Amino acid sequence: MNPVKGLIYGVVSSSTFGLIPLFALPVLGKGMGVDSVMFYRFGISALILGIWLAVRQRPLKVTFKELITLTGLGILYALTALLLTTSYLYIPSGVATTIHFLYPVVVTAMMIVFFHDRISMPLIIAAFMAISGVYLLSYSGSTGEIGFKGLLLVLTTVITYAVYIVGVNKSCVHRMDGLILTFYILLIGTVVFGLNLLVKGIALQIIPDWHTGVYLFLLATIPTLVSDFTLILSVKQVGSTTTAILGCMEPLTAVAMGVLFLEEQIGLSQSLGILIILLAVSTVILANSGEGVRLKKLIPLRSRKG
Repeated sequence: MNPVKGLIYGVVSSSTFGLIPLFALPVLGKGMGVDSVMFYRFGISALILGIWLAVRQRPLKVTFKELITLTGLGILYALTALLLTTSYLYIPSGVATTIHFLYPVVVTAMMIVFFHDRISMPLIIAAFMAISGVYLLSYSGSTGEIGFKGLLLVLTTVITYAVYIVGVNKSCVHRMDGLILTFYILLIGTVVFGLNLLVKGIALQIIPDWHTGVYLFLLATIPTLVSDFTLILSVKQVGSTTTAILGCMEPLTAVAMGVLFLEEQIGLSQSLGILIILLAVSTVILANSGEGVRLKKLIPLRSRKG
């Protein structure tokens, strides 16, 4: 494990993931449906990585148990991407991504409940701060109340993404090569969105022009392929909780892009909500960092898991 690399991977992952609205919204604005956008997003990224692995002659063989686990993780990641992108149709992208950033709190709770991580008062305080931040983000002094449907969609992604991150760390695929793991996640996501189109009876929309094609390519590479690959590497190096909370760059990037390029407005209550959530997750990472250092000093090297 390399903590420094893990921290860098985590920051890169969260920063690139926050660029989703910058590339997705122009495509949606061209009239392309979310279902088609998501199929292109995952399909292009899986194709690019698949070609790379083929050129490098990397073996893709997995066991049946690994395939089942990969399928579950791929569905979780695809569902997160679909719901988060859909939420942009109902609430500002910066707000949606910031609410989505509550997933570190859920990751921490899962690690405590299912893997016996120690809970502390700072974590309890952080949880209440996060809830307060979501409440403030639900209202805007200038634009009124945020749509309940959009809020529900993005809150669901908090759960699906948290389970995905913990699953990558604690499942049988943890030691799988990062590129191969990423390829299967993206490939399964492509299958999920293809089946989604078939079940809904929706035809895959043709890319209308080269501008849209460029945005789709950027969406498939930067906040999808690069983001998920570096996320997996970060989880492998520093664990689920630290990786999740390193996502603080995600809402900052999304909010900045929304204001600079998408002409979105951030009200006083939303700004305060963003600040409170960032303080909450900062509290979580500080608490976990301190506990992690103490545990490493107490646990003999031979008894630690790699």
